[in-house]
Order: sequence, then structure tokens, then C-alpha cells
Amino acid sequence: MKRKIVSKLIALSALLFLLGVLLLLKTNQAVCEFFATTFSRAWIFLFGNLFGWLPFSVYELFLVAVIVGAVVCLVLIIKQLCARQWKRALSAVISVALAVAVFANVYTATASFSYNREPLPDEVYTEYTAEDFSFDDAVSLATALVQEANDAYRNTRHDENGNIVYPYTFSEMSDKIAEEYAKLQSDYFSPYTPKAKKIINKWIMSQMHIVGVFFAPTGEANINGNETNMYLPCTMAHEMAHGKGVMREYEANIVSTYVLLNSDDVYLRYGVLTKMMFSALSLLAKYPNYSDTLQSLLDTVDTGIFRERNNYSKFYGQFTLFDDIGEFFNDLYLKLQNQHEGTGSYEIPGETEGTGEVDGDGNEIVVIVRFSDMENLLIKLYKQNLFTTKAS
Repeated sequence: MKRKIVSKLIALSALLFLLGVLLLLKTNQAVCEFFATTFSRAWIFLFGNLFGWLPFSVYELFLVAVIVGAVVCLVLIIKQLCARQWKRALSAVISVALAVAVFANVYTATASFSYNREPLPDEVYTEYTAEDFSFDDAVSLATALVQEANDAYRNTRHDENGNIVYPYTFSEMSDKIAEEYAKLQSDYFSPYTPKAKKIINKWIMSQMHIVGVFFAPTGEANINGNETNMYLPCTMAHEMAHGKGVMREYEANIVSTYVLLNSDDVYLRYGVLTKMMFSALSLLAKYPNYSDTLQSLLDTVDTGIFRERNNYSKFYGQFTLFDDIGEFFNDLYLKLQNQHEGTGSYEIPGETEGTGEVDGDGNEIVVIVRFSDMENLLIKLYKQNLFTTKAS
């Protein structure tokens, strides 16, 4: 027993040393870029293909096995301690530590490095200044998005409650989004797109307000089984973006939004159009004398869109048991990945400065210091003439 304990301690020490080296290397962006485009990309390709054909989520199975295993180990160790079997208990504790260390090394190498990659390529994202985008441009953008969102709502099927009814199966939608990702040109993105998997234990995920999880060790984009609403393509595309090597949350939002907005499929575009429509309307408020224009555009938004968004909020609003727990662990996880804003890192907000002056509506006039990440994306797409409707 003593020799076995010593052997395990040596192995644990080696794993902890390796983890320390990986964590040190993770602070270097060039190393992170190398890992993200080589080891991580190859691992996700291998295991994504290995498990992709299975009709269930290996991640979900792994999670259940970890929970059951943890309970069994805890009971076993307690029994050994009660029986004064000190060496057996120590051996069991070291075995658990070995398993955790192995996982920590694998996860760091396959996922954590990608959180410190280079910024997104210009193909999908560019930052702009206030001089690049006038109020007239903002009105044109908002007008176009309202019209396109309205058209998308009216050209998609909805049930008696006003919720979208997709003509595709879950697997078919995953494949369609993968086809959209194949259109990206930059080698910044992995050529492999993971398949989305539906989580069976959707009640737990919903109670924690988690709609999707990408798990690099199995190469799977896991989606809450309750996510059958207007934002299902957004959730799928976001998690699949992680599998393409885009781990920072706000960047996964940017890439998934870019891909879906460029799609010709109205069912893939509808949910993201409604999101971006409200982003464009909010952007108007950064310019003087916006109130009348904003209100007139809001008045033209199809009431069905408001109804469907309200349905979505009401549905997830009923799950309150573990929402704070889900928020806590997600925030902790992101901070451990050096995302200092935690769950606040899902978006990069814009910044304005007050001038102390007021416009004709009585609102303070502000100066745009920085556009938000989504505003920058919308401006980019507008300049690429993706939204062609112009204000009258």
C-alpha cells in the first residue's frame, strides 16, 4: 500500500507540475494562439467526430458520471476513515486528486488557451469611431433592421401562442448552421464545426438559466433541451463558435451573429434579427434629438415580435431555484479563464461622455467615446450593404 501511495504521489506531482507549466504558458498570447490552432483544434476535431454521431451528449453522460463518482468516493473515504483505514483513505484521496489533475490538464490544453488568443480577424469584426457613423446612418440601419425583422416574422411559421415553429429537426438545424460557418474564409477559425447536441436534463439547466455549454474535451456544443424558441439558432451558433476556436464569450456572440445575419435562411436569421433590431434602436439614443425617430420606429415593429419575446422571458422566468447558483459558477469559471468581468464578458459595452448640454427633446447630449461590440458589428455589416433599406 505504501509503495502504491508513493507511486500515486509521484504521478500527481508530475501532473501538477505540468499544469503549472501550462498555466504559465497561458499568459503568453503567441503560445495561446499556437495551442488554439494546433493541439486544441486537433483534439476537438478528433473527439467531435468520434462522439458527433452519437444521439446523446457525452458531456452530459460525463457530468452525471462525475457527480455519481464524487458521491461514491466521498462515502468510501468516510467509511475508511471511520474504520481507521488511514492508508486506504489517503490512497483514495490521492486517486481523486489524480483524476482532477488529469482533467485540469486536458481542459487547460483544449479550452483555456483559447481564451487568450489574438482578437477576431477583420473578416468578422472592426472597431469604428463616432466619425465613421452619423445619425442618418444610424436611422438607416435601424429602419432596415425593423423592416427585416418584421419581414422575417411574417415569413416564418408561428403557433397559436405566437412562438416560432421550425421546419427543421434539431440535427438539421445544426447541420444548416455548420454550412453557414463553412462560408468563413479566415484560417483564424477551425475548419471543423462541432455538431450541436440536445441536453436531456433540461430542467436542471433551465433552473440554472444555462441555455448552452461547449465542452472542449468531448468536442460537443450542448444545448438546453428547452431551447426551442426564437433564439435557438443564436444559442446553437454561439456554442458552435466556441468549437471553432472562439472561446471569449463576447467574441462568440459576434461571430455567431455575423454568421446568422449573413444567412439566406429566414428561420436562422429571425431570432438574431430581432436582437440586433433592438440594438440598433438603442444606438439611436446616443445621438441628439433621437426621441421622435425612435418612437416612430418602435411603433412600426410587428406586435408579434414583442409577444414572442415576452413569451421567452416568461418561460425562463419560471425557473428560479438555482439561477443564482448558475450565475455564480459561470462567473467563477470565466474569471478563472482570466475573463475579469466574469459573466459581464458576454458583451463589451459602449462608452459615452456627457457634454452638460441638452437637445431639443430635453435629453443630455453625449459624445460617443466607443461603440459597443454589437454596435461595431452592425456598423460593419451596414457598411458592407447587408442592410439595404434606407430611411425615407
